[in-house]
Amino acid sequence: MRTVLFLVSIVFNIVGTATANEVFNRCDTLPSAQMDLFTYGSPSIVTSEMNFRNLFRNFPIYVDNANEIKLLYYHYVETIKNKKQIKSYVKRNFPPYVPNWGVAGSQGGNSDIGEFSTWRFTIEQDPFQTIDEDIVSKMMQEVKIGYEVWEVVFKLWDTTFHYYMFVNAKTQAIVKWGNIFGANIPQSHIDFINRKYKRDTKKHIEVVPILHHQ
Repeated sequence: MRTVLFLVSIVFNIVGTATANEVFNRCDTLPSAQMDLFTYGSPSIVTSEMNFRNLFRNFPIYVDNANEIKLLYYHYVETIKNKKQIKSYVKRNFPPYVPNWGVAGSQGGNSDIGEFSTWRFTIEQDPFQTIDEDIVSKMMQEVKIGYEVWEVVFKLWDTTFHYYMFVNAKTQAIVKWGNIFGANIPQSHIDFINRKYKRDTKKHIEVVPILHHQ
């Protein structure tokens, strides 16, 4: 007889009315421990670049459809000097400049197949639909003068896109609100992948992505 052990599933749009992380915080059925692609694998973030080293290392491992979204390179752009710059960079992070996508994950298992865990980035049916201006305004509020601007270049559908991320220069914390790569991932999914491939996380930390210099 098939015995269901557990099943947790969630699908949402990253730039919807609630952010990815807010959805997780309100969902009691999901595992409580959460990680993100920017910090996992490092005991602490002591430089801004470490966020992107971690992202480029973790993305192809823990995102099931990472082969559809190829991260090419990242680099530092400049430090925000005024609100006009904030508005300019934030607006370029939404359609029509980059596609809109969401995140879908599920975990479960039974006595026949054992446990499973998935975590994917989901492309919207209309990925370039107009985004609510309230979402753009909210993200602009999260970015402050003095924050660093970093550019991540990725390829999707044989098209190269440029995405801008913002880092608090004092704390090295990246702004995750509205960030298309900023959704929290259940620690249980990371643990599942590590068990599946028997990863040595200490050795894995040494992997370094390419930093593009202009």
